[in-house]
Order: sequence, then structure tokens, then C-alpha cells
Amino acid sequence: MKKSKAAKQRTCQPTPIGRPSFGFGKIAFIVISLLLLAAGATAGTWAFFEFVVWNRLPSELVGRWEVIQGPREYKDAVFEFHRSGKMIGYLNQNEKVGLLKAEIRIEGDKIYSTTHQQETGQEATTVQTIRSLTAREFVVEDPKGNRTHMRRIE
Repeated sequence: MKKSKAAKQRTCQPTPIGRPSFGFGKIAFIVISLLLLAAGATAGTWAFFEFVVWNRLPSELVGRWEVIQGPREYKDAVFEFHRSGKMIGYLNQNEKVGLLKAEIRIEGDKIYSTTHQQETGQEATTVQTIRSLTAREFVVEDPKGNRTHMRRIE
């Protein structure tokens, strides 16, 4: 069966290509995908800085420690060490809780504790030697040779 000339012309001519139509669904999908990608990048960046860059103390030291043996002024004391390098000490001072705030930094086996006196505005830095630091035990020694033994509080 032969095709007519008109039928041949219809099949041989290319069809015109129109503009692609992006419906609301495709645009919404693209926008939501980009927003989720940006949110993921932001969360990943924050986590990297929070847990790697801004982390000043070793993970073994971070947490609450109870003094079990040491100088008399630390009897029944509890120390909290934070990743940012902050330390808060709760000391027993004549049956009242005394608060000690300090900035902590560690260099090698030395722990530097800088306190700020609010009344006088003076700063004082003490240096102690870390004798033992595990997940459960923390022992430091001051320049006079006095050792303070602490255990982690859960």
C-alpha cells in the first residue's frame, strides 16, 4: 500500500518543540530540595565546630567529678568540667556550698586553672600535674606534692 504525498509530508516533518513546562510541583520539589541541602550543610558545619574546633578539653575529663581523697579544703567537693574549658567547683565551706568558677586549659600533663576574683578583679592561675586521667579516675598533684583523687559521678 502506497502512502499518499500528504501522508508522507506529515510523517517526515519534525514536530515543533515547545518550551518545557515546569508545573508548581517541580518547582516546589526543587525549592524544598535546596532548602534541605542548605539545612544539612548548616547542621554539619555546626556539629564540626561544636565537637571538634571548640572542644578544648579531652573527652575523658569532661563531666562531673567527686573528690574522694585530697586536701581538706576539697573535702566533699564536686567539680564540673565542660568541653569549652569552663570548670565549676562546688566546695564545702563551713557547711555552706562555695562556688568556684575557672577557665581550664591543658598542655601536656599540666592543667592550668585561671580563676577571677569578683571582689578585687584579680586573676590567679594555678598549675597542677595530671597523674592519672581515665574514664573513671582523675588524679592531680599540686606543686607542693599534695594529690587530689577524684572519681566520675554518673
